[in-house]
Amino acid sequence: MTARQSAARRPQSAMTLVELLVAMGVVAVLMLGGVGVYWRMNRGFALQAATSSIETVLRAARHAAIHERGPAVVVAEPRTDEPKQIGLLYALSRQTVSHWHFESPAQFAGSKVLGALGQEATATGSPTPAPGRIGTALLLDGATASLQVTSPYLDGLREGVFIEAYVWPDAAGLSSGAVLPIACKDVRAASNYRLELVYDGNSTFSLQGAVRVDLGGSAHEVAFTSSEVPIPAGEWTHVGLAYARDGRDGAGDSQARFLLRVNSEEAEPANPAAAGSTLLLVPNTQPLTIGTDGTNYFRGRIDELKIAGLVAGEVHRIPSNTEVTLDPGGSRDGRVHFDREGKLDPAQHTGPVLFHVISAEDRLLRTVRVSWLGCVEVFQGPPPD
Repeated sequence: MTARQSAARRPQSAMTLVELLVAMGVVAVLMLGGVGVYWRMNRGFALQAATSSIETVLRAARHAAIHERGPAVVVAEPRTDEPKQIGLLYALSRQTVSHWHFESPAQFAGSKVLGALGQEATATGSPTPAPGRIGTALLLDGATASLQVTSPYLDGLREGVFIEAYVWPDAAGLSSGAVLPIACKDVRAASNYRLELVYDGNSTFSLQGAVRVDLGGSAHEVAFTSSEVPIPAGEWTHVGLAYARDGRDGAGDSQARFLLRVNSEEAEPANPAAAGSTLLLVPNTQPLTIGTDGTNYFRGRIDELKIAGLVAGEVHRIPSNTEVTLDPGGSRDGRVHFDREGKLDPAQHTGPVLFHVISAEDRLLRTVRVSWLGCVEVFQGPPPD
């Protein structure tokens, strides 16, 4: 018998209809089970992702407040389709954007001067190095010497600006009312902010500052002079200006905090910034000038000039299959405010802050709480009393 005939007589292995149906049923069950497991995992991932984003932003803001010894804010923007729920979350924290500290005469090279953050300034006149309060100072002649700084980091400050410096003013040849500009963003009329000294005529100076803000489309300038603490000529004095959005007033309008500092003394303006819908700094891309406002020039030495602002951090988008609502603890602007010690700002909050995170499908709840001490805690379900 041939091999072909032997093969033809052997029965062929095949799957019966019943076996096929059973196999298909098993596969269907496994697929349905896998879909269910995947659905539950995806739901859990979304809940965890939303919770982690909130926790990350809050901790970053608190860390920045402690590190920079300045205010930090967490902004919660609503979803476009559901205004009562949060769609975006980010921190506004104080960050140094320009720092002029001269440790060595080598930072002066012809018409270029190198700052501490690698920023390069263009010098006019003849600014020269001189002994400083910390390291080497910038010596300005009061006639033509100044620096001009162009940096995108200085252009984006919208919600707040902070300027501080050590100054050693020279009163030789000055008449009463003479202005010695320390730092100025844009020239006079269109200034975002400026900090300067005004000569009192008796070997002392007053500190003067101004910030130009946007009040819903119209410009408004906040100017203030601190004469309570005179600044002597021929001595090192620490001066500063601070301007930042600071929640809302009783009517729900934006308000801002503006103050000047001489050494450890702070002075607030008698007439604070008017309330408005925005109170944002007027944007401009003009250079920052050190030692001039275009008309007047600083005479003396400047050291450790630092400019910081409220800068937005990474934006976190809340997953769409979760629902996040915020109890801001009495904050009128719906933001989370940390003070310079990393605690909840008692001027802004009346109680702890709570974020409620709910998975849209099965209503699982996680709660993120910010305590009075600024601690960030996560709870499965509602927080304990």
